[in-house]
Amino acid sequence: MSKKFRYAITVQYLGKGFSGSQVQPGQRTIQSEIEHAVNILAKENNRVVFAGRTDAGVHALGQVAHFDTDLEINERKFVYSLNALLPDAISVKNIVQADKTFHSQKSALFRWYRYIIYNSPGKSVLLKDISLHIPHKLNIIAMKNALGFIVGEHDFSGFKSSNTDNPAKLCNILYVSCKNFSDIIYIDLIANRFLYNMVRTITGTLIKIGDGTYNKEHLSYVLEAKDRSRAGPTAEARGLTLMCVGYEEKYNGKLMKTEAINEQNILCKAS
Repeated sequence: MSKKFRYAITVQYLGKGFSGSQVQPGQRTIQSEIEHAVNILAKENNRVVFAGRTDAGVHALGQVAHFDTDLEINERKFVYSLNALLPDAISVKNIVQADKTFHSQKSALFRWYRYIIYNSPGKSVLLKDISLHIPHKLNIIAMKNALGFIVGEHDFSGFKSSNTDNPAKLCNILYVSCKNFSDIIYIDLIANRFLYNMVRTITGTLIKIGDGTYNKEHLSYVLEAKDRSRAGPTAEARGLTLMCVGYEEKYNGKLMKTEAINEQNILCKAS
């Protein structure tokens, strides 16, 4: 029997110390922590469905999830109570009642991921848990030019981890960007979907372009070859953040109350 209400939540978390977002037996995960807190408050056994899975060590600024319940929730009080129960590394930013047609994963139009590289000889104390430290200087211009080869719909088999049984290959990349502010490099990718480890493999290949190991056309070469062994290494998880998940306007107005939405220049290009 279906429950009366569906609620959507926007979640922020630091992935360090968790075995990814998805529930795994005997493991500490983002989903298990949130489900535990939700069920204490609702006094039910509810499943929290995430918009997408993030690996161990990957962070989120605007992950979206939904759950069904028979409890009519006071949204403000529920968020306060949830955050009191959750560990410091997880924060529920907001909760809204959603239409029963809404599904956090299936209704999503795009996902926006950002990879952060701290490109300086000295290490950063403040950025060490959310970025990859590369002490030698990278060629930002070459990295920017290389990203242009992967925009649009392609078979991304060459950037897909071999440790997955999912047969999916096609993704449509809507927007790419590689920018640096002083010693910090931001690599942004927005697509309708991403394959397992795809963003981290693209980033690992970009780093090899930036250090001169590959030329700027190498991303195109990997696309055409459809061969994971031709791509660069998988970049470390700690530099990757799920910035936000995009939905139709009827959902966006309610859900997108995260810091990520302030970067309109990126989101407008993805619409």
